[in-house]
Amino acid sequence: MNSDTISRLDDWRFRNKGRLLLVIATLFWMGLYTYPSLLTPYLEDVGASLTQAGLILGGYGFTQMILRLPLGIWSDFLQKKKVFVIAGLASALISVLGLMLTQEIFLIFIFRALGGVAAAFWVQMSALYMNYNVENSTAAVSHLGLVNSGGTIIATFIGGQVIARLGYQSGFGLGAIFAGMGLVLCFFLPEDKLAPNEEVATAKSVLEGLKLSIKNQGLIWGSIFAAVSQFLTYSSAQGFVPQYASNHGVSASQISIMVTINTIARFIAIVLVSRILLRYFRPKQILLVSMLINAFLLFAIPLAQSYMSLVIIMFLLGLVSATQMTYFMDAATSHMPAERRSTAVGFYQAAYGIGMVAGPTLTGAIADVSTLSSAFLVAGFIGLLAVGLMAWKLPDRAAIQS
Repeated sequence: MNSDTISRLDDWRFRNKGRLLLVIATLFWMGLYTYPSLLTPYLEDVGASLTQAGLILGGYGFTQMILRLPLGIWSDFLQKKKVFVIAGLASALISVLGLMLTQEIFLIFIFRALGGVAAAFWVQMSALYMNYNVENSTAAVSHLGLVNSGGTIIATFIGGQVIARLGYQSGFGLGAIFAGMGLVLCFFLPEDKLAPNEEVATAKSVLEGLKLSIKNQGLIWGSIFAAVSQFLTYSSAQGFVPQYASNHGVSASQISIMVTINTIARFIAIVLVSRILLRYFRPKQILLVSMLINAFLLFAIPLAQSYMSLVIIMFLLGLVSATQMTYFMDAATSHMPAERRSTAVGFYQAAYGIGMVAGPTLTGAIADVSTLSSAFLVAGFIGLLAVGLMAWKLPDRAAIQS
């Protein structure tokens, strides 16, 4: 390859780096989401108890919980993001390949947890895209949300249909294809440009910001309630509702459609509902009502007598869950000084990961000693308790300004 060709290739990589990263990000989420909609029925097929299934589901959140903040500090220290993007795609690829090649419960736990490691790198992927679009950060956030939701929706539907027709291993294999394509494209991204002599100052400022941030009551309570929201979500829509549906004779294809509808509802809430609600209500009011609805929906799951009733519940769960996570982040971080906001976001994301772990773990354990219906009722009561605590402790801040 001559120097002119190399120069033209470098020029193309630089001019199209933003678009290329969005394609990579879409493939990243598609690689992670071809199979989760049917993971709990699969775990039952390979002989896992509901407690083990809960631990496997929780492993995905556990690795995110413990890695997000350290990875954020490390990447800020190095001032390099591309290597973290490559690591994220590589982790996603190894995760789905491992799931495709084993049916051992312990190894499934390890490889599902590795999927959580991959998801933890989304922060660096997002930061790199924001660096590519410093002149229009608002549009950049919108683009990232679109590829996150779009990739998840597409993969959930296509992966579920592939699994329903060709089996679980084919669903894992499809995820490996998506992740592998994304990993190859990573090497076409231009190299990061490291600003000289900024590493120590950056790391020091991040650590100082962390010490100050964790003393802030708004951040603490907003993060706690976000963890409760994730607890409810990963106990139900992202956890055991597919298993509950499977136990009641719903097919794999129908379950994948049901979970896809839940994901679409989350996208609708982020794009449309949140903007409409803010015209009439304060964020705290929205959060209290959405948490109350979430709790009642969990009570309604054991009463569902048909597939269509489960679809409606899943759609509504998607709306309230995404609405909550949008406004909990605002309650936790919007008041933070600009120089500490990224650290606050990292703390917030690490904290709500606790709910992603505790939700499926506790739900699976309760279901093993009782029933899934009882586990949903327990989760619903936790939601009601959260409503009371939110009314007392959650800051009542002004609406988000678009």
